[in-house]
Amino acid sequence: MTSRLPLLLSLASLGILFLSIIFVFLLVIGSYFGIVPFTENHESTESLARALALVA
Repeated sequence: MTSRLPLLLSLASLGILFLSIIFVFLLVIGSYFGIVPFTENHESTESLARALALVA
């Protein structure tokens, strides 16, 4: 019987890669619509509150 460790490591690596791609995609979409603030101004807290309201 062959070892299943390489298969499990490959699947775990693919899962982490998939989640990181989704995370970056959501950051880009969020910054485009102004949900994720990248600058510090008075609107940043409002945008962050809206983003947290969407998650919660």
